[in-house]
Amino acid sequence: LVFLNLKTLEAIFFFYFAERFQDQEKEFATLCNVDMLEEYSHLICGEVFHAEMTLISTENWCVLRDVIRPYNNMTVCLERLSNLIGCYYPNPTIQDFFLNIHSKYFLNCSKEEDLLVDAPQGMVIALTLIPVSLIPLLVYVVVWKSNVQE
Repeated sequence: LVFLNLKTLEAIFFFYFAERFQDQEKEFATLCNVDMLEEYSHLICGEVFHAEMTLISTENWCVLRDVIRPYNNMTVCLERLSNLIGCYYPNPTIQDFFLNIHSKYFLNCSKEEDLLVDAPQGMVIALTLIPVSLIPLLVYVVVWKSNVQE
């Protein structure tokens, strides 16, 4: 009789299911009702998300602090719905649903980045030459100090 400690059991469990995770599409393909998933994702999760987003002004749709809760609720809803219907998560139907939501609510939320301006050429040359010119001076001081000690 072999006794396995908890860490060994966890490692075996993780390895087994980590490998099976890659085969979800094959395992769930016969169980998943894609039409039902598409319909209910819009009827249940989508409608709740739309209702929550109507409570937020359109100016705040790009403010993460304001949309994170409805978005997270929708994500959890879609994950649970997928599992109930027998579909793996994420899947192409859910990805299409997210793309639809993003195109409707978050299309104009791309962050405008500030253009980085190069430093003036004179400053770059000065900040490069000053440290580089100090190197021979420091080498001279080290050599001079070592000669003085002898």
